Amino acid sequence: MSQAPGFSGHVFKDMLVGCGLTVGARLCGVDLELGPGAGLGVIGRSGSGKSTLARALVGLEPELAGSLKLAGRELIGAPRSAWAELRARVQLVWQDAATAMDPHLTVRRSIAEARLLAGRDRFTRDDPRLAALLQRVALEPELLDRLPGALSGGQRQRAAIARALAAEPELLIVDEVTSALDRPVAWTIVDLLRSLRKAGIGLMMISHDLSFLPGTVDRVLVLADGRPVEAGPVATVLAEPQAAATRALVDAAPRL
Repeated sequence: MSQAPGFSGHVFKDMLVGCGLTVGARLCGVDLELGPGAGLGVIGRSGSGKSTLARALVGLEPELAGSLKLAGRELIGAPRSAWAELRARVQLVWQDAATAMDPHLTVRRSIAEARLLAGRDRFTRDDPRLAALLQRVALEPELLDRLPGALSGGQRQRAAIARALAAEPELLIVDEVTSALDRPVAWTIVDLLRSLRKAGIGLMMISHDLSFLPGTVDRVLVLADGRPVEAGPVATVLAEPQAAATRALVDAAPRL
């Protein structure tokens, strides 16, 4: 592919740039650019390498090869401190918030822990920023002292996003965060992600539901068997798919 499927035509002060990203036999030759304000969707059938790519971008795939640069600094082969900086600036929100959040930690403690792990200053127990974080994701501050199991599915997913935002990231990678939710609830999560993009946070959205992509991301990358097969503006790719894998996804989707 001749052009990385990031936010074409824009130059960001700080960019996460991947070239030829490869993880064993599970991912091969992925190029991309991500940064503040960027919006990239990643689609493909189950097992196509989407989640492997997400994990690779935050340093959770030890077999990662190729080139991955943060603000021009190569991360592959770099010391742990370089990856620590990336994990503060790039946050991954997992598909299943119920298992991603420690069931024994209240929402308050979980958010505070995430902030410390990102190397940010500590939240005090009554820090007003905690309530502000929950309000940012449309949750009542009263939920801070509940355990994840006491929240609804939509509330847990919002709490997981708040936990990621506690690190003050420039980029969010969200991996199928709507897949376990009823469709009306899922749309509220999509609206939240759109608002975060408008606020300047970059977004890489992995989604099995193609209808969530228009209006949320600008460009889309299609993976098949761990390889990129198509990339371009989301409206163009979904309306005029060129690769067989893309056509199969579009044909199988409810009418967009």
